[in-house]
Amino acid sequence: MFVLPRSMGLGGLERHLLELLRRLPEPLLPPIVICYDHDFITARMDKDQQARVVVKCVREPQSLRDWLRIIRENNPHIIVFDYSWIEAFPWQASVASLLAGVRKRISIQHLIPPPLPPPVPGKSPRDRLRRLIGRRARQVLKVKISARISGSVSHNTVCVSNAVRDALVKIYRFRARKTVVIYNGVSSSTFVPSKTNGAAVRERLEIDPNEFLLVCSARLDPPKGLDILVHAVSRVVRQGIPCKCIIIGEGPLKAELIRLVNSLGLSFHVFFEGFQQDVRPYLQAASAFILTSHLEGMPISVLEAMACGLPCIVTNVGGSAEIVEDQVTGLVIPPASVEAAADAILYLATNPDKRDEMASKTRETVCESFDIEKKMAELISIISR
Repeated sequence: MFVLPRSMGLGGLERHLLELLRRLPEPLLPPIVICYDHDFITARMDKDQQARVVVKCVREPQSLRDWLRIIRENNPHIIVFDYSWIEAFPWQASVASLLAGVRKRISIQHLIPPPLPPPVPGKSPRDRLRRLIGRRARQVLKVKISARISGSVSHNTVCVSNAVRDALVKIYRFRARKTVVIYNGVSSSTFVPSKTNGAAVRERLEIDPNEFLLVCSARLDPPKGLDILVHAVSRVVRQGIPCKCIIIGEGPLKAELIRLVNSLGLSFHVFFEGFQQDVRPYLQAASAFILTSHLEGMPISVLEAMACGLPCIVTNVGGSAEIVEDQVTGLVIPPASVEAAADAILYLATNPDKRDEMASKTRETVCESFDIEKKMAELISIISR
């Protein structure tokens, strides 16, 4: 049984699960997927998957009793909690799986935990009391206790990058021997370079075949830092460098980002293409890929771009710098820096030879180190052994 956190749509976690479900061997069938309120999984499955997978929507559990009821009703031998953030499930979820007698308990951590809030400064008795029992202290204690219970109850915690694992072990004291890293993967036979497909996208959007084109595939929400990207493109364009950018994805910041683009006079330079079931034509049209995130785990979108032969600009957060080698397969920049993002874009836009050199190595890196069949086989082995 796979338990998903509350979600507003299809993201990296959900796509990772779909790839896993496609490869589950016969002994693990039929899997049950539990999601809250809205079933956004079934529509993304092919007919064969829909026949093999049971998807159930439930009201979000509020207590240990609720969790026990849901788990006992489905009676799984194996339960997998998919974490999109450290607080995605309360401690009651993992404890209920233990009390219900589930034989194998796994958690998959997809996102690096954000830093804990800093302690209250000051030396007065009041400040010291606040450090011990104030709002910040209670918040930190609640998160740490819930996370540690989850880590203790799980037979294994699977992390999608070393950065995620390091944070869990060092900050939240997860047991190192029970915490493993299995990178996300991508199909190098599905994601391939194609000038023909790319030319069709450029023609539709009236982008010159030789014009430098960035693509960003990301959910339009604050952690992705898309305002940084828009401001960086504005700086590049103001310097007279021909540059266009396609943003693929939906999210709560879409209207705000469109207003920002219009206010900066970028309506002919930045294109919002919304959610795309198939992002390949856009990647195949691009000169480079960019992701200006503040938080990440192991972004599948970067792997897909590299498989399509694109150099990538990524921020040094989560596992992004574990995928992209600076100056070899792309550029790694500090997060939240418009200047660094603009400089990176400018460098790739004005150095086509270096860009081509990076592009020649990106696909090779994916094929060697991030093959999805190998990564899913490793994950299935952890789940089923």
